[in-house]
Amino acid sequence: MKLSSKLICYHLQKSFPIHTSRLDTEPVLSCPACYEKATPLQDGRVYLVSGPDFRLTFRHPKNILFLIVGASYHDYELSQPNLCVIPQDIPVNMILNKLQEIFLIYDQWNQSLIDSRLRNASIMELMELTDCIIPNPMMLIGMDFTIIASKKWELGDLSNSVLGSSENSWALVDSLKQDLNYEEAFFKTGYFYYPGNDLTVPALCVNISNNDKAVYRLMFSEGEAPLDDTFGFILEYLAQMVSHALSTGIMHNRDKSFPLHQIFISIMTDPGADYVKISQQLSNVGWLSSHMYQCILIQTGLIDQKNLTLNAICNYLENTIPASCATEYKGNAVLFINLDLCTMTVREISDKIEGFIKSSMLNAGYSRKMLGHFNFHRQYTQASVALQVGKRKNPAESIHHFNSIALPYILEQATRKLPAYMICHEKLLSLKYKDEAGQSHLYDTLRCFLEHNQNIAHTANALFIHRTTLLYRLDKIRAFLDSDLTDRDEILYLLLSFHLMDMESENQAEK
Repeated sequence: MKLSSKLICYHLQKSFPIHTSRLDTEPVLSCPACYEKATPLQDGRVYLVSGPDFRLTFRHPKNILFLIVGASYHDYELSQPNLCVIPQDIPVNMILNKLQEIFLIYDQWNQSLIDSRLRNASIMELMELTDCIIPNPMMLIGMDFTIIASKKWELGDLSNSVLGSSENSWALVDSLKQDLNYEEAFFKTGYFYYPGNDLTVPALCVNISNNDKAVYRLMFSEGEAPLDDTFGFILEYLAQMVSHALSTGIMHNRDKSFPLHQIFISIMTDPGADYVKISQQLSNVGWLSSHMYQCILIQTGLIDQKNLTLNAICNYLENTIPASCATEYKGNAVLFINLDLCTMTVREISDKIEGFIKSSMLNAGYSRKMLGHFNFHRQYTQASVALQVGKRKNPAESIHHFNSIALPYILEQATRKLPAYMICHEKLLSLKYKDEAGQSHLYDTLRCFLEHNQNIAHTANALFIHRTTLLYRLDKIRAFLDSDLTDRDEILYLLLSFHLMDMESENQAEK
């Protein structure tokens, strides 16, 4: 296996005192040999120089590392690249043996990786074989924060092997998705140094791509091997082996074989799903038709889409909320909670999820709580409606409950085919126009009267008018509407018409 000048000198300095010039990092060197003045130099060789008459010239090939040994070279000028001076009279055979040992270690490592791939062994084995070369903590992670394999990396208790899957590790994912250095690292080719941040350690990394898109990252953190370009090409070579292992299916992903995941993915994606069969499957895993359920749709933002945190979000939710199942659907996280099996109270669930959503700059829509198995997709629709309508009505809020937007949703649905002025109470619309022209206040008086359950005293107080004035206005209103305002359906229609006209005024103001 060919090595670089910098890597060879890194190992030599552990055994001998050395001084070096600028050293190349490209792996072009093999076959160490003793320098002989009369013998032509060969490209890509390591030459051990011990004679007193050595003179370096610019005619020498570039891809050569000269190891110059002896006290007479103590003040040798290191003006050209790839020069290493050992300024002591150390036996040449000792240095040559060390060089051969270095090459042998890497040749054996390379052969062990090849043998491992021929046996179709795991990625973990590739990392363990590399421990003799790079003893530092090492990890292979999916760009969605799925941990594929790791050695010596202090990960703590990570459920489902996903970074960010617990409360203890989510802060780390949150810091990464807001880290510009981490975002830039998505587009790096070859090995690169990631400096870390307040919660993450520095690392030397290589992206593993598929169709020109980074999908995995192999990295090692601080330890015996330096985080510079000394081991850069070694990490790249290991990444090639790992990439081959990944292409042959040796990988771990989020466990979709878990029954609840399969069931809810079927519910979300198959409009013709057999709910009788689904009910039986849910009952088999303890989610009974007599239990209460709630659906929460969590919408990811641009920063999450760029940093592929959806998998981590789903795992975090499942591991934080007992008796829950989080699935990925249309780029968002859909969380179903069995409220009967969950050991947390509804208030505790709400506080936990809302705190996570706000701190992570996400948005969420909540369905109502419903009984049984036959409303899951409707609950998803309800949560989706809550999110969509809620964001329009209250864009500053991140949490939207369906109960809070039910009336605006009804009004929007009522005006999908006809505008509000064509749906609302015809005579009330005429009263509004008449009121605007003559400023008689009849329109506002009627609204206040109905909203105060037709209570004369409460309405007069709310309008700051005398009781007699209110009675006079009500007589005019009844005559105009040709109604005694006692029919419940008409009163409901009138109240709904007020909201329809409010919505129309808001829409016109926004244009």
